[in-house]
Formats: sequence, C-alpha cells, structure tokens
Amino acid sequence: MPPIRLNRRRFLGCSAAAGLALTQGRVSEGGSESAPVRLGVIGLGTRGTTLLRTLLELPATQIVAVCDQEPRHRLRGLGIVEKAKGIRPEGYERAAQLLERSDIDAVAVALPCDLHASINLEVMKAGKHLYAEKPLALTLAECDALLAESAKTPELVVHVGYQRRSNPRYRAGVDLIHQGELGNPLTGHSVWLSSNGPMNGHDDWLACRARSGDWMVEQAVHVWDVFNWLASGPPVRASGRGRRDLFHADQPQRDVTDHYSAELEWADGFHVSFMHTWVAPPDERFTGVTLQVMGDAGGIDFSSGAVTFRDRGRPRQTIHPGNQPDTRLALEAFLEAVQAESPSAPPLSLAEARDATLTGLLVRKAVDERRSVTMEEIRGEVGSSQAIV
Repeated sequence: MPPIRLNRRRFLGCSAAAGLALTQGRVSEGGSESAPVRLGVIGLGTRGTTLLRTLLELPATQIVAVCDQEPRHRLRGLGIVEKAKGIRPEGYERAAQLLERSDIDAVAVALPCDLHASINLEVMKAGKHLYAEKPLALTLAECDALLAESAKTPELVVHVGYQRRSNPRYRAGVDLIHQGELGNPLTGHSVWLSSNGPMNGHDDWLACRARSGDWMVEQAVHVWDVFNWLASGPPVRASGRGRRDLFHADQPQRDVTDHYSAELEWADGFHVSFMHTWVAPPDERFTGVTLQVMGDAGGIDFSSGAVTFRDRGRPRQTIHPGNQPDTRLALEAFLEAVQAESPSAPPLSLAEARDATLTGLLVRKAVDERRSVTMEEIRGEVGSSQAIV
C-alpha cells in the first residue's frame, strides 16, 4: 500500500483524544498539503450510507471503492459517490476483493454486529487503517482477539464509532465532572424511548439476538460508554427486567428485548438507572434520548448541555447547545490520526470499546435472569457460548 505520509501510527492510550477538529487542507511541517486518505467503505445499509455521505463532505478523503453483498445497496453507494464527485468508484460484492487493493489506505465498516469481529480482523490483517462501527464485537473473546491483533500492528489507526466521544458537549461535560465541578458524582439517569418499533434491519438482523447482540449490546452501548467514561471504568453489577414478546404476534421468531429497564452500580457507589423501549407512545413527551448525571454539588443534562449547581449563587451554564455533528467529528478525528506525523490518542481505546461490550453483556444477563449480576460473572464467561445465546 503506497504511503500517504512519512509516518502513520496509532496510540492505544487514554480516552482524551487531542485535536478532534481536522484542519481542512492540512499542511505538513514541510509546507505541502497532505494527500487525501484513499478509502473503501464496507457495508452500505442505513449507517454505512450515513458514513459514506459524511466522508464525501470531507476534503481529506477520496472514496476509491465500496462493498456490499446486496446489489441495490452497492448500486446506491456507487451512485452517491458519482453524484457527489463525478467519478464512479469500484463496487465489490465481497470484502476480500476490496481489501486486496493496494491503493486503499483506510476502510470504514458498517455491517451487522455478528460480522464485526471477523471483518475488523480482516481489515487489520490487510494492513488498512480501520474505522469500525460499535460495538467492537459481540463477545469478550472476540474483543480480546481484536485487541491482540491491533497490538501486532501499532502503525495502524483503529477507531471505533462511539461518536459521543467526539461530541464537544459530551467531552466538556465529562471534563466538568472529572474536574470536580459537580462534586462527588452520585447518580445518573438515561432513557432511550422510541415509538418506531419494531426495528428490524435489512434481512431482519436487528430482530435476531445472535446477530445484533440485542439492544443492550447493539444500541445501548453508546450509553454504557458515556457512563464508563465519566466513571473511569465499567460497573461492578447490574440488575434489570424486560420483555421480548411485544411484537410476537407479527414476528414469532423475534427474540430481542424491545422493552427493558436496568440499574447499574460502580465500585465507588455511583449508580445509574436506564430505560430502553421501542413501544413508547408517538408523542415527543414520551420519546427521545436523554442522559443526566447528578453530583452533590450540581447536575448536567448531556442532551441539552444544561449545567445547574446547588450553590444558587453560581449561574447556570449551557455548554455547546444545539445539535452537534458528532459523526462528522468522529470521522474527522479518524482521518486526522491517519494523516498525523506523530501518534495521537483515539477518542477511546479499544480496551474502552471492549468495556462497553462487557457492560452490554452484563445488563443483558441481568435482564434475562431478572436478578443482580456481577461483572465477575460476565468476565468468567469469556469464550463460552453463553456470551451470545
């Protein structure tokens, strides 16, 4: 693969990524602009198409090839690139065809969750920088295999799409907590409420636990990662309960948990309540995604950026209000790391991405068994069939 700069390296370190904003037309120390990153995109469903469209907006990219086994998805992706750039890239049915090309520097992958581990390994073994969608994988054994492979190739940039890590409101809010501005963190509260169920995905993969990992692993990992981030690690136990039968009349084979609630606890006593449902009434008063944290000196609502202190003499704040283009910012961070002359910390390390999967597995087991489950139990299941079914 022809190099695009003198030195391409990744640093698997702390979660505090520096320099998230990619300078357009970035100029190197020698005074010349960096060459665009030549990209392939694997998976052109809903999320993959979003990644593709966003990448096409960034001047640091050149889409060389796209891949999807579904012909209509592949043709749609080719058409999107051609319309945006006036040049039609190559289209492939199989990922191996794309990965064998020597003119591709980096790959963005957006496939169903059960394919994450295998395709991510293939990308790294092919020597390509990787932007992987969450979750990192569906089992801890798979996550560990990806961490081990990444350690063999430290020159490759590997980012996982937890885009809240690149959202300036979340970054500033977590910093506020870590700096002690809200006092001792006491509790968190989050809901993910939608009236759009049942969500199925192409070929019904979202309705199948073995393919998606269930909602605790496929979607709620975004929430687990934020709480792990501010708590500096995963919880020690969780309890919960839920329902899998809400759409059984129309989809008897569906086995994901379309409504559940959970309580999570960390070693220092910080605890979180969470509700996740696809059967909310179609009314904005019953739907939406929120995430709040309260300490003994104040609280923050991450959805709006509102910060309120118990000391009424301190004025309320709103940090980075409004919608934030966090997918764009996450992709910019990835591209900047690929083009960097020196190592830079990713928005989150692969070990932190593994912790999000681990937390999802913890909550899933707690909901399945309607009891308090410890993280030690989950860690003891690594490599067992219980990690998926």
